[in-house]
Amino acid sequence: MPEGDTIFRAARTLHRVLAGQTVTRFESVYPQLTRVDAGTPLAGRTIERVEARGKHVLIWIDGGFVLRTHMRMHGSWHIYRPGERWQRPRHEMRIIIETEAIHAVGFGIPDAELITAEQLERTSVLRELGPDPLSDRFDASEAVRRLCARGEQHL
Repeated sequence: MPEGDTIFRAARTLHRVLAGQTVTRFESVYPQLTRVDAGTPLAGRTIERVEARGKHVLIWIDGGFVLRTHMRMHGSWHIYRPGERWQRPRHEMRIIIETEAIHAVGFGIPDAELITAEQLERTSVLRELGPDPLSDRFDASEAVRRLCARGEQHL
């Protein structure tokens, strides 16, 4: 099972190769993703950033879209150059985001949705997460303050 540090590294790698790039092709086996893409195509849009939030990878795409994925037990993101042979079989592919230089392929990802930034902020599973200690925005003194405020409450 991918843990927080693995998700963080995956998001950081995806950010490094995708941020600022234009989507040339989007494909998914999930009807809910392809339905959104059919109505408002992702091709031609720029990937703004990729970040980890808890065990979720968030891919921010211009126009207010966010692709949220959760790896659960066996999901992973792979990075390939166009034409490069995949290390896993095509039938395990769940999502492909292609740019001119990079193809990001999500294998075995069981949990994915393409939503707006506003919908993301209302997603209860993300709202309940505390500050991410791996984030650049993590405030250690605020975390200590919150822990101290819990008093004798068991963690």
